[in-house]
Amino acid sequence: MQDILNKLNPIFARVFEDETLQITEESSARDIDKWDSLRHVLLISEIEKAFNIHFELEEMIGFQNVGDIARSLEKKV
Repeated sequence: MQDILNKLNPIFARVFEDETLQITEESSARDIDKWDSLRHVLLISEIEKAFNIHFELEEMIGFQNVGDIARSLEKKV
């Protein structure tokens, strides 16, 4: 899991325009000021491009925090 988080962190930092951002499994939209619906779409798109994968709608609906995204991603890579 930590390896995935390490790979996700620069994507989060870029999307949310905060190079000091450090994500954890528990990080969520409540913790990151700029995490709104538009940036969420951009975030998912950037993750899909970076890992050359595709999330299904059902998966995305279930994402409550970074850990959910990372666990789904682990199954695909």
